[in-house]
Amino acid sequence: MFYPLILILSIAYLTTPGKVDDPETWRPFDHPAVSKRVFTAYTRPVRLLSVASDVPQRVKQVHFEEGDRIPGKPGEMVVAILLDSSVEKEMLASAKIALEISRNDESRSSLAISRAETAARIAVRDLERVTGLHTKGDASDSDLDRVILAHEDARVSLEMARISKLDAAAAVRAAASEVAVIEARIDKLILRAPAGWRVEQRLSEPGAGVTPGTPLMVFADLSSFEIEIPMAEEELRVLGTTPLGIERVIGRESINGVVEFVGSVPDPSTRRRRVVIRIPAEELNLEPLETGGGIEMQVTLEVPDDSGGVRIPHRFLTRRLEQRLVKTQKGKLYVVTPVRFDDSAWIVLPGDLPGSAVLVEP
Repeated sequence: MFYPLILILSIAYLTTPGKVDDPETWRPFDHPAVSKRVFTAYTRPVRLLSVASDVPQRVKQVHFEEGDRIPGKPGEMVVAILLDSSVEKEMLASAKIALEISRNDESRSSLAISRAETAARIAVRDLERVTGLHTKGDASDSDLDRVILAHEDARVSLEMARISKLDAAAAVRAAASEVAVIEARIDKLILRAPAGWRVEQRLSEPGAGVTPGTPLMVFADLSSFEIEIPMAEEELRVLGTTPLGIERVIGRESINGVVEFVGSVPDPSTRRRRVVIRIPAEELNLEPLETGGGIEMQVTLEVPDDSGGVRIPHRFLTRRLEQRLVKTQKGKLYVVTPVRFDDSAWIVLPGDLPGSAVLVEP
């Protein structure tokens, strides 16, 4: 599992000057202060696959080295590791022989039914003929008893042949099932990987013993990457309406990413929730030896400042002793509390300044 190193900074800064009524006035509440949240995280592949065996066995072949790309078309599963299946193959050969024997028994039972049906038809004709002769007095009672017994024997033999056919058919199904089970066991000894993925780790060699559940190879899908950032409630509230700024720290390249997932369970310590941002591989301008993972990214998000501060250019502020004052178009003076400044303006707490106030130079 990846544990991203995340640096979170909160910087209150001066907003970009917006449109004013005219060069001589200023509406401070049209220019609220915002807090720029800066997050640093490292990219990781969106999907990883660890290949392991379900059964104890020995490695026979390993087809790929670390760094290899799995060949094939998208969606295909390509053989990556072969485990020893010599015993299972012998069992499969034996099971196929047993299946062939069962099929031969089924064929013999079908022939036995044909023979029994023929005997039954002959017995029926003999019974009809002797019964007619007995009615005319041309056949004795013993002759009639003999053909009745022969007819009954033929009927029982036919029923037994039919039951034998059912048993033979069941034996064929059981043998076929045994073949399928062994083939499935052999298939489990063939470990596959998705085409197009990259071998991240090769953890086994031919001849090595395998413990069930122990990873033998790790593969990564390098078609897209993601970064994970923990965000507080106030940041999540503006996440859907405020564009994220994403850039690679080295080179300061701007990157396009999409918010893929927002967790619903907060961290028990920080109360922040996971935000996963997906970045297509095409967005990363990689050097030959770079794979896309572990790249340092910086994400910025503008959040309204909790202090309620507003931006006022220097020329609209005056000073009286330790106080900072602003003057409205109505000629009224208001005390504001300065917080920070840059070359062009102050961030101030407006105090009692009305929200509709329009300032003029004092």
